[in-house]
Amino acid sequence: MNSTNLTQKPQRVVALTGLIGLVCLVLLFAALAASINTKPYMPPKVAQKYMEEWLIESARRVAGEVRLKHVQAIEPFYLRRDYQPVWMDSYELTDAAKGLLQVLRETAADDWRQYGYELPTLERETSRLSNLPKQATAVEVLLTDAFITYAEQALNAELLPDTGEGDHAIRKVAATQSTGLTERISEDQIVNLLAESIRRNELDSLVEKLTPSHPGYLKLRKQLNRYLAISNSGRWYPLPDDLVLKAGDSHRLVPHLRWMLSQYGDLKKGALSWLFKEAEEHTLAPSEHATIDLSRPEFLFDDTLAAALKSFQQRHKLSENGELDQATLAWLNVPPYQMAQKIALNMKRWRHLPRELGDRHVMVNMADYRLQLMNGGSAELDMKVIIGNLDRRTPVMSHKISTLELAPTWSVPRRIAVTSLLPKIRRNPGYLKSKGYQLITRVNGVDQFVNPYDVDWSKVSANYFPYRLVQKAGDDNALGTIKFLFPNNKDIYLHDTSQPQLFNLDKRALSSGCVRVEKPRLLAEKLLRGYQGWTRNNIDSAIDQNRTTRIRLQDEVPVYLMYWTTWVDDDGNLQVRDDVYNRDLIAGRPAINPVTL
Repeated sequence: MNSTNLTQKPQRVVALTGLIGLVCLVLLFAALAASINTKPYMPPKVAQKYMEEWLIESARRVAGEVRLKHVQAIEPFYLRRDYQPVWMDSYELTDAAKGLLQVLRETAADDWRQYGYELPTLERETSRLSNLPKQATAVEVLLTDAFITYAEQALNAELLPDTGEGDHAIRKVAATQSTGLTERISEDQIVNLLAESIRRNELDSLVEKLTPSHPGYLKLRKQLNRYLAISNSGRWYPLPDDLVLKAGDSHRLVPHLRWMLSQYGDLKKGALSWLFKEAEEHTLAPSEHATIDLSRPEFLFDDTLAAALKSFQQRHKLSENGELDQATLAWLNVPPYQMAQKIALNMKRWRHLPRELGDRHVMVNMADYRLQLMNGGSAELDMKVIIGNLDRRTPVMSHKISTLELAPTWSVPRRIAVTSLLPKIRRNPGYLKSKGYQLITRVNGVDQFVNPYDVDWSKVSANYFPYRLVQKAGDDNALGTIKFLFPNNKDIYLHDTSQPQLFNLDKRALSSGCVRVEKPRLLAEKLLRGYQGWTRNNIDSAIDQNRTTRIRLQDEVPVYLMYWTTWVDDDGNLQVRDDVYNRDLIAGRPAINPVTL
């Protein structure tokens, strides 16, 4: 036998054995991978067994403690489904369930009211989900119960803040625009809506439709999660009330200040690169009695920290001096859980708005004293405004500007006439003529002008004032040069003012409820662009000649009077403002404004 053949045969055997071993190894790894990627499966009969237990036998103590609120509607719903889950994929949450949990968290985060979602139990049970059918089905029925509660609140406009104010009634904008109905939406209707969305495979979409989808809302969601994470970290604590620092100072608590500003997003990533691997260590302040070397760089209030503090001050509309002064310290020391509450309540204010704002619309943020004319998602105009005083707060509203009035006259509301003007008229009846007012009474159904000197003003009072006051167009007219009308039951509108110097003030809650705008002629020019005959020159001419003119807009422009004490700007920064109207109700009580302490 050939010796070469004898040596080749063992080699082929070895090669074949190796190949077989390799194939076995590959199959083994494939089996392992398949087992890892295979989700545990809950048999329908098992799901039914435990679902029936929770819905029939233990509806008063789901997960050991929760009494279902909607069990009479839920049980028939699951019966029609043979008790198969809708929020659980065997032992895992579906995307719709994760989305619902996020919405429940952000809705309840402000502690404005008792929402009834049983969130502590839901959070606990979902965080420890395992391959236990009894636990998974408990989460399922809890989610359905919470969904119905949330849907009732959302569809019946129960999640709108800024309501119940005595000075102005608030029109519940979202109540009719989101549902198209005036009667209350029942739990049966919600269950039917839920069943239909499942049939169409649109459960994710249903959760989204019950929640504002505006970019402003979604940006606040990210900030809410940020502040909740800071609060849950356990590392936050306030700085001493008497701490004052500026660039060049060194202090034991500078590392903690640096950590706070990095968490809030004012000290950007990379700003600590000079510390390299020790960055995290140097955001931990040493204990009060520890022996430290303040000459070390981590204790220095340097220019980078001063710049971060300026960013914080800009976001809170404070003096941007880069120093830790008392006003800045007060806002820094607002606990992150309280800021999360404030953000969550402001998220609800987006529910006042229709889902589509319109490509071109006017947005007023009362808390920021600003108006923007938005066009295609960007601000075409940006100006200051004056809003209602604390006794006549400007209401949250959503309407459409229908008419512009150039060189307007002003029919003085009776309340203003008897409280503000009557004392001046008593002292000097000539005040009316000097300010362009006409005194009018009604005789046999016909208006007649009255000479103020013919009136015995000692007999006229707030209870007896049989007159109307109308102020003619002119420099003294309280409405200024232009009025922007959007019909509403509170006679609220935008207008110019005869006191433009008031726009120089930082706090501008000064009017009797209407919104005074800083640049009325420019706003009118933009709104009338394309209208034949209404160039800026023609607008100015009508005003300068005191020629009262009404112009009906062919395309009405949506106008939104909103109240946001927190929002996210175009650069992604959280802006925070003083709660001038004390509308930030948290746990049923107004939040404290740090800057007013």
